[in-house]
Amino acid sequence: MIAPRTTRAAALLAALGAPAAAQGPQERPEPMRPVVVEPSAREYLNSCASCHGADGTGAGFLTRVFRGVDPGDLTQLAARNGGVFPLEHVFAVIDGREEVAAHGPRRMPVWGERYMIEELTERGPDELNSLRVRNRVYALVHYLQSIQEREDAATD
Repeated sequence: MIAPRTTRAAALLAALGAPAAAQGPQERPEPMRPVVVEPSAREYLNSCASCHGADGTGAGFLTRVFRGVDPGDLTQLAARNGGVFPLEHVFAVIDGREEVAAHGPRRMPVWGERYMIEELTERGPDELNSLRVRNRVYALVHYLQSIQEREDAATD
C-alpha cells in the first residue's frame, strides 16, 4: 500500500511537470561568453581612454577635470595627415620623443617612461625591458591605426 503522503507528493510532481511536458522541449539559453579584448585595445583602454575616450574621439572622463585641454580626436589622425596614418609621429609622441603643441607643456604622460618604470618595478633590470616597452607602444599605435575613421564612412 502506498502511503497517502507519497501519493500526494507524486500527484504534485506530476501536476508540476505536466505544463512543462506540454510545452515541448525547452531551448536552453545560450551560455554567456566572455568578452575578449585584444591586447592593443586593452592597452588603449588602460592608458588612453580616460582622456581620449573609449572610442578615441576625445570624450574621456578626465576632460571634465582638465578644463580647457582638448585631448583631440584620435580617430582623425590619418584624415588630418592627408589620409595617411602618421605611424612614426604617433609612436614618437607616445614614447615621449616628440611633444604635441596642443598638449601644452607635456600634459600627456610619456608612456614610454611609465611603461619602463612598470617593467623595472615588476621584473627588475632586464635586457628585455626596452623590447617589452616598445611592444606596448606598438600595441597602442596599432590600435590607433585600427580606429581611424575612413573617409567613405564620413560621407555616408
